[in-house]
Amino acid sequence: MKITRPSILFPLFSNLTSLPGIGPKIAEKLSKKIGNNIIDLLFHLPHSVIQRLDTLELNNCPSHSIITKRIKINKHLPGYYNTTKPYKILGVCENIEIEIIFFNFRNDYLKSKFPISSEVIVSGIINWYNGKPQITHPDYIVKPEDINEIPKFETVYPLTNGLSNKILRKSIHYALDKIPYSLPEWLPSNIVKKNKWLSFKESLKYIHSPKSMYELNLSETCKERLSFDELLANQIGLSLYKKNRKIKNLTAVNQNGKLFKEIIKNLNFDLTNSQNQCLKEINFDLNNNTQMMRMLQGDVGSGKTLVAVSAILNIIERKKQAALMVPTDLLSVQHYKYIKKILHKINIKIGLLTGKIKQTEKLKILKDIKIGKLDLVIGTHSLISNDVYFKNLGIVVIDEQHKFGVEQRNKIILKGNNVHLLLMTATPIPRSLSMTMYGDLDISIINEAPKNRKPVITKALPINRYNEIIEAIDRALKKGEKVYWICPLLELSEKLDVVALKNRYKKLNTIFNKYNPVLAHGKMLKAERENSINDFLSSKSKILVASTVIEVGIDIPDATIIIIENAERFGLAQLHQLRGRVGRSALQSYCILMYDKNINDLGKFRLETLKNSNDGFYVAEKDLELRGPGEVLGTRQSGEEKFRLSSLKDIRLLYKAKKSADEIVSNKPSIKEKNLNILLSIFNKDEYIKLINKV
Repeated sequence: MKITRPSILFPLFSNLTSLPGIGPKIAEKLSKKIGNNIIDLLFHLPHSVIQRLDTLELNNCPSHSIITKRIKINKHLPGYYNTTKPYKILGVCENIEIEIIFFNFRNDYLKSKFPISSEVIVSGIINWYNGKPQITHPDYIVKPEDINEIPKFETVYPLTNGLSNKILRKSIHYALDKIPYSLPEWLPSNIVKKNKWLSFKESLKYIHSPKSMYELNLSETCKERLSFDELLANQIGLSLYKKNRKIKNLTAVNQNGKLFKEIIKNLNFDLTNSQNQCLKEINFDLNNNTQMMRMLQGDVGSGKTLVAVSAILNIIERKKQAALMVPTDLLSVQHYKYIKKILHKINIKIGLLTGKIKQTEKLKILKDIKIGKLDLVIGTHSLISNDVYFKNLGIVVIDEQHKFGVEQRNKIILKGNNVHLLLMTATPIPRSLSMTMYGDLDISIINEAPKNRKPVITKALPINRYNEIIEAIDRALKKGEKVYWICPLLELSEKLDVVALKNRYKKLNTIFNKYNPVLAHGKMLKAERENSINDFLSSKSKILVASTVIEVGIDIPDATIIIIENAERFGLAQLHQLRGRVGRSALQSYCILMYDKNINDLGKFRLETLKNSNDGFYVAEKDLELRGPGEVLGTRQSGEEKFRLSSLKDIRLLYKAKKSADEIVSNKPSIKEKNLNILLSIFNKDEYIKLINKV
């Protein structure tokens, strides 16, 4: 089914070069900043509005405010040949002497613009100097009869090199005329009435080109309307996708979880309430007649893998295969060893497929996967290779899912028919991001730590208390425990950071030589780095000096101290992930945040937040407040949502959009299909339109 954009939107999706005054050079700059089409320009909203209303007497105008005043010109004081000396024009306004100042302007131009004894209207920023008002380089200078040429309200936009507000305002003026007069209202009337929202077109007009205080005062309401439209289009698309998936008529098979019950009997601990709840949710999906598409969120060390094993065994009981895909060789080996250990009493065939295995071994594993001899295959990106064929793939579990793009996730589930998908992440995702980025998925959350775990004690210490930290490390090492020492390795200061990391390693090696410290960072050869980490894993070394290469994927229960040097240089979520490397056993663990004396307020806020909470979801929400959704998500994934008009910090509006989307997709209230097409098309949700008739 070919999807075509509704013809009424053709003007809005015309190229920017169709607007007067936008040639190829300006269009190229606009393309890099905002996009290629007229709708992209209209969605580039102003960040502020300059008011040029003349309401205050000159005496009461504060410095840095914008004034528009009638001034009588009395005298010119040229700078002549001294380029550093300003050209001053003296005038009188409201019986007060005022100076108009220019630098590097031609004298003849200024004399013609400000004739002696004439009156002019000047608009610009006022400053007071030695009790006298000054306007330097006015924005507007007109004759009194031309006062209407000075706009009372002027929008100010985010810019890039080669663009000016003047160009944007002029282009947007023409772009507003391209919004069709007959554009229908897609929002249900009860929503518009309840929120006192204007139409889509009026909202854009009042935001970009307010003509009165009334229109200006409505701009926030108009932005809310547009933000809701964008969130609604996102939520409708996700709801359509989710509903379409749930009407797939798969064969429902009820399993009693016999294999997993065998595993539970052999554990030396009880599952948490959160784990049990997640098991119920996952088993409900698997025993239903719909394809499972679920995200399992849980903080570091919360027991996600055990829950995933339950889902895997549920599928294996049906004589189907399972795949567990992880981002690194190291993590795949850890999962392989852990799962093999807990499944040793039941007859499950497990294989490991990574880029490091020998060719002869790889060929054997590929054959065993193809003929169905292997029940579970654990591996890296190797699992999505074209030479991997499953006999009867039933479920895919992806760990550290944010390390994989949408295309990679789709590629592996297409290696079977109606394959169930379980994504796992140890990176807590704020509610707003879960709803907008993963709203097509069902979410299960483990928000409890295992009962034998003690909360990590987090301390922030200035770097000049280095000796106290060395003493603490010495005490831990003498008890047979292990220590991480993390140093920043950031792109902007990479060379200096590598040197600092190596120097820290040398110092610790001198002090703790008998504990064989090892070094690991991203600039080392992969084999050398993995050797260091494996030495730490096997206890050949008791100290690992590293960059953030150990942020995820290393599970070492006897590591009880992590020192993060220059902690103020790390992001909040990253600090929490690093802290998760310790506290993975019944031993008391510590996270020491070492900071520089010149730490700024933002750095202090990060460290205080981390000191006060071990709750990853709380930390994630704070991180979203500080950095915004793009930064929190990290490396951009293929298919990731991008918002132009909405702030994902407005949870209230997001919930409202989700509720409305669910009602619309359920035809309560009903919306004309034509209007739904327009809404989805205007926000580039074309891929969801084909689902409208299917649900």
